[in-house]
Amino acid sequence: MTVLLVVLTILFFLGMGWMMRWVRARSEVPPLVPANPAPVPALPVRIPDGIFFARSHTWVNLFPSGKVRVGVDDFIGRLLERPAVVFLKQVGDAVDRGEPILKLVQNTHSFTVRSPISGSILSRNDGLSGHPGQMKEMLFTDGWAYSIQPEQPTDVRHLIFGKESREWMKAEFVRLRDVLAGVDGTETTAPILLQDGGLPVASLMRTAPEGLWKSIEREFLSEKR
Repeated sequence: MTVLLVVLTILFFLGMGWMMRWVRARSEVPPLVPANPAPVPALPVRIPDGIFFARSHTWVNLFPSGKVRVGVDDFIGRLLERPAVVFLKQVGDAVDRGEPILKLVQNTHSFTVRSPISGSILSRNDGLSGHPGQMKEMLFTDGWAYSIQPEQPTDVRHLIFGKESREWMKAEFVRLRDVLAGVDGTETTAPILLQDGGLPVASLMRTAPEGLWKSIEREFLSEKR
């Protein structure tokens, strides 16, 4: 009789424990998870690891020897189709940060690209003159414009790198929408010049008025901002 009582007591407590777990499970509401979470839109530009960027929308690749290669980044390249590339500096020339080094000419308009660094010109990629598409298709390999020996190794301190580059680039696309909205002649076309999310369509500048060319050069191609 005592053994039966002990067994019944154990079964009673086991049953109570199971019942409490069942009630607790029923009372907990699982978190709502969207069936198809919206993907985070990716930036329509390339920002590889190890590449520095300047506020003049040029990229800088630093070599162990101390020299750098300089090119025009995707932000500007995306706005143009296949611009003619005009070099403004010769091999051996000295160059100051913010000094014009390149012109990108499309139809009757152009952008002036400025040096992100002070130093001396070691070489230039004259192949871009005949194959400007390399600036888009092989941006960080055959799409470079100049090789420069920096005046001071510390001149790279003002450049943007890594996660900061991505955050800066996102902010630049937001600024681009604001610039489009504030230029005479783009009030009705600004919305269709940008894709959803404020990202520029390819070749945005094809039919842009002269005022927009000047505004974009002033706002985005200046080195010291």
